[in-house]
Amino acid sequence: MNHFVFSALLGSIFSLSTAMVLWLSGRSRWINQLGALYWFSIGFWALTVGLQVHLISWLTPFWWGWFLHLGCTFIPVLMFHFAVVFAGKRNHATQLTLKAAYGIVIVFNLLNLLPGFFTNGIVYRDAYAYPKPALLYPLYFLLFVILIMWGTVLLARRVPSLSGRQKIILKFLIIAHAFAYLGGMDNFLIMVDIRIPPLYPLGLYLIPIYALAMIYATVRHQVLEITELP
Repeated sequence: MNHFVFSALLGSIFSLSTAMVLWLSGRSRWINQLGALYWFSIGFWALTVGLQVHLISWLTPFWWGWFLHLGCTFIPVLMFHFAVVFAGKRNHATQLTLKAAYGIVIVFNLLNLLPGFFTNGIVYRDAYAYPKPALLYPLYFLLFVILIMWGTVLLARRVPSLSGRQKIILKFLIIAHAFAYLGGMDNFLIMVDIRIPPLYPLGLYLIPIYALAMIYATVRHQVLEITELP
């Protein structure tokens, strides 16, 4: 079994399901809408990885790589935006960061239409494919790491203000979140031909655990209800 591809397909199913649950459980609330968009971006990206064999032949390698990055480039921005709203940390610094991050991501996707700037073709190896990183790709990786780490810190800072069961659930959710992103790092590492077992090829199997933790926290314990902003 090609675990690298299958785990992505499994992750997409759980992520898209989580997006639907968040949207339906609070479609009138901005925090739920942001959470749904965040999980949709994960699911969209994971789906392009999981169905790559079919999509590459249908879309052509160029457009497959473009749609793949359309999903994955928005993941860190939407995660950070979600964390800002959830933690009630809308201030000048975070608002400026959000505007800049959304703008940079849009520029990255436009530059990805021009081979050699963001990515440069597709590499085929060991029954899977991935876009070859180009000149500006390290900047995207840096942006990804900064926004995810900053967002995770914002989520963690929300924990001390809680008590009882919600405090425990949020801690568990943050742990699942951290491990899922650690597992997802294999998708960056293979682009420079680095493989660290069992991170490769099993890392993405952590996404379903993260998704289930999010659904449990939202539906069973209404964790999103503790946000300080509407």
